[in-house]
Amino acid sequence: MKYTDAQREALATLDDPLLIVACAGSGKTQVISQRIVEILRRPQVQPRNIVAFTFTKKAAAELQERVTDLVNDELGFLPGLAEMFIGTMHAYALDAMQQHVPETFKYGVLDDIQTRLFIDRNSSKSELTRTTALVQGNPRLLKRYVNSGLYMQVLGILREDDVDQSVLPPDLVENLEGYRQLLHAHRYFDYTEQLRTIVDLLGEDPADPMAGALVRHVRDNLRYLVVDEYQDTNPIQEQLIQRLTRWGANLCVVGDDDQTIYQWRGSAVSGILTFANRMPGVRKVTLDDNFRSSVGVVSLGRSIAERNAGRRLPKKMVASGHQRFERGDLLALAFDDAEAEAQWICDRIQHMRGLPFQDAPDAEPRGLSYSDFAVLFRSVSKDAGSLVEELKRRDIPYVIKGLARLFEAPEVQACVKLFEYLTGQTANGTPVTEEDLCDAWLDARLGLDYPRLDRGLDVLDRAKALNLKRHPKRTFTLQQIYVDFLSEIQIREEQIPGDVTRGELVFYNLGKFSKVISTFEQINYRSSFESLYGNFVNWLTHQAPGYYAESDADVGYATPDAVTIATVHQAKGMQWPAVFVPAMRKNRFPGTKGKRGYWTTEMASPQVRASKLSSSIVSH
Repeated sequence: MKYTDAQREALATLDDPLLIVACAGSGKTQVISQRIVEILRRPQVQPRNIVAFTFTKKAAAELQERVTDLVNDELGFLPGLAEMFIGTMHAYALDAMQQHVPETFKYGVLDDIQTRLFIDRNSSKSELTRTTALVQGNPRLLKRYVNSGLYMQVLGILREDDVDQSVLPPDLVENLEGYRQLLHAHRYFDYTEQLRTIVDLLGEDPADPMAGALVRHVRDNLRYLVVDEYQDTNPIQEQLIQRLTRWGANLCVVGDDDQTIYQWRGSAVSGILTFANRMPGVRKVTLDDNFRSSVGVVSLGRSIAERNAGRRLPKKMVASGHQRFERGDLLALAFDDAEAEAQWICDRIQHMRGLPFQDAPDAEPRGLSYSDFAVLFRSVSKDAGSLVEELKRRDIPYVIKGLARLFEAPEVQACVKLFEYLTGQTANGTPVTEEDLCDAWLDARLGLDYPRLDRGLDVLDRAKALNLKRHPKRTFTLQQIYVDFLSEIQIREEQIPGDVTRGELVFYNLGKFSKVISTFEQINYRSSFESLYGNFVNWLTHQAPGYYAESDADVGYATPDAVTIATVHQAKGMQWPAVFVPAMRKNRFPGTKGKRGYWTTEMASPQVRASKLSSSIVSH
């Protein structure tokens, strides 16, 4: 592969601390991958001597694949390649501790939703209901379910950020320690505790009876550390980096301060801004060629970033790819209301679908499909309603990234009715009969009939009978009830009315609901039959939609051919040929400047052409 001068400089810098400032679309993954290969060429370097941190599992998989391909092509068979770690900091923390700290061998990991369920289930022992908050100047105890999300956020900040605990209320500090003890008593890590624990362990002496094996492993093996998306690291992650490199490992950080969007999660852009001053002998390389976007998109992005003059690393991103730009590829439009905005977006998608698009310089043009379109909001739950309704009205398939609005899908509403039938009533006390259950599944239009639903009812009636007998030991779970029911009604993707895409979407949603069940059961698996069904129904009705709103836990699900609806934060690191950014309103998004009314920005690749629009085009 042909590299630019800046890329070659990054590849050749293997001994000095290195800061790679990588603008969007600058080929940073290729550079990181090739740099790892160059390290592996060195005598006495083994794959286990290298650790590379990525921000997401998806990025890790891409980097792992790229490195493997390059190693095979340039170095051939390399023993021990699997011992090189490429992944997230959280994954590294768990892997390292469970290899070298016996006390953590049996620990499980709670995701954000499971953590909140854990806090609610143990509302007293987690110190939730013993914590006081000031509401309009008046002290009030936090409430189970109502304030657990806020409490979880506060606990995360106290453990991940650089907080002077001496200025905190004494009871809050005590409650934090009580929550940590509860986690360890149940042998759980939440995401924050994974990092907090390994940082604490790595700060110990190599002879420490608990942490010594871990510290010696890092000291004796880690020689090169690479950190991608460095601009999004927070204080606890920075501490992890420092303790991993305290024995002299070479550090290379890669990022772009212009792409920092996670301050609301605690990231500190000051890390990348001050890196060169904090590390002696740092070499800095700037990759400012954007090979992904057209000159119009690059120019717009650069003009916005340059408004932060004096508060950013100097760089000048330039368009260097194959994408052409023509007037009309980048539009800023004003609408009277959200409905008009949604109609225009759907008109545009329908018009552009099938237009030719070229993925790479040497690729044959192909027609755009629904999955090539993305609509990005600041908040899906608050702003996407009008668009979702318009997409439904036109039968345009869509997928909302995460589980927001999952519970509005008719097939998922039928799933909820399934568990309401087990309790005999809804969470609000309304009776649920066999007829109600059958109506819900028939109304979902899944190609079912009464004979198949009758077989499914037999599964539920057996589960109800076990509940009524207060069976001392559960022999199957909520998940098994769900799977057995679906198996008995013989639901098949190819039998669902409509086109192929609708069948894909239905099974996509049914699979996501299965994940909902698994999440609940991991925390509530010890519940008795008497309370299990009712607790689950209450959770599905009153809490789950909010818990899952705008979640990004989509890893492992194959996305069907459908328009993607997501937040701008979820879209980081992703790309589509055509992107819409609607609901840009004064004082809300993107900030305090703007104009009253609804705004939409559309960015399309230059090969995507459409006829002139009657809508007014507004330029800034």
